[in-house]
Amino acid sequence: MKLKGNYVFMFAIQFLAGVVTYFACIKFGMVGIVIGFIPFLVGMTAVQKNYTPDEREMALLQKSNSYESMLVAVIMAIVYMFFPQINWFFIFVSSISIVRGIIGIVLFTVF
Repeated sequence: MKLKGNYVFMFAIQFLAGVVTYFACIKFGMVGIVIGFIPFLVGMTAVQKNYTPDEREMALLQKSNSYESMLVAVIMAIVYMFFPQINWFFIFVSSISIVRGIIGIVLFTVF
């Protein structure tokens, strides 16, 4: 399996990092954010190091960022309105990675 330029791998790692981040934040608090960020950093470094994305990849990355922003805003509104007892900051941090991972996988496998 090729790692350089393999964005499906990068977004899969980001999805897993988001799940790990949420559970690590529940267990360790703010240190959980760092624990969850480490797998994402390793995956992103493996994919991006010495690799220049082409125009298609750049457009898909920008599209994934746009969709991620919209969905995270909706998720945060739902958490704020219906689940006030949940720690919203941990949901916010982990939902960014989870949503971006799912959207990136879908965009890079379909388009």
